[in-house]
Amino acid sequence: MLCFNKPAIKTLLALSLFSAQFPLYAAGMVPETSLLVIDEATHSGTINVKNTDSHPSLLYTNVVDLPDDIGLKLVVTQPVVRLEPGQTQQLRFLLQTSKPLEVEHYKRVTFEGIPPKSDDKKIKIGINIRQDLPVLIRPAKLPVVTDAWKDLEWSTAGSSVTVKNPSKYVVRLATNVLLQPSGISGTLPKTYILPGESMTTSVGKSVSGNTQVKFFPASRYGVEVPSFISELNKK
Repeated sequence: MLCFNKPAIKTLLALSLFSAQFPLYAAGMVPETSLLVIDEATHSGTINVKNTDSHPSLLYTNVVDLPDDIGLKLVVTQPVVRLEPGQTQQLRFLLQTSKPLEVEHYKRVTFEGIPPKSDDKKIKIGINIRQDLPVLIRPAKLPVVTDAWKDLEWSTAGSSVTVKNPSKYVVRLATNVLLQPSGISGTLPKTYILPGESMTTSVGKSVSGNTQVKFFPASRYGVEVPSFISELNKK
């Protein structure tokens, strides 16, 4: 049985009455893919975004630099553009570099639709849905590898588990890891690991005696693949 205090009940009633009086709608800017790839060879990349709503909206696009991977400049040529209902817009991104890239880099990009003010006398509540996608920046001379997670190096010490990425590729994975044969679980601090980077998680108990780690990598386009098992403390 769910219990609510009086202020919570009043808030829920107010929201239900408010939504009953005024129509709600959600801005839907939908990217065609779940990953934006930037190719150093062309210093650019493109993605199509569609306005799936029944009203025109302004599409705001923003490139987000991650705190652990800064230095590369990536700009979108049309940060703000108006899209009619059902219209698809191709957005172009330009990469600015001062020297050739040696490893993959990682950013994020957000797409947000802002509906225009309505001339209708009725009040409308707009719910702006922001799409947040990963951006993978690929060096021109780096071969394409789709299973770089196999190169991750896992080690244990005391109550901690450390994973190191010795490759030149960005590896994405779920945060949960399972030690075997004990079944002890841990949670990594991020869903990606950059080239040359290490991450450590503490499981709160001794991990001695475990020989393998089970984790859940993501494919190039973010789809979780079957779990993968790596050796611990491999020499």
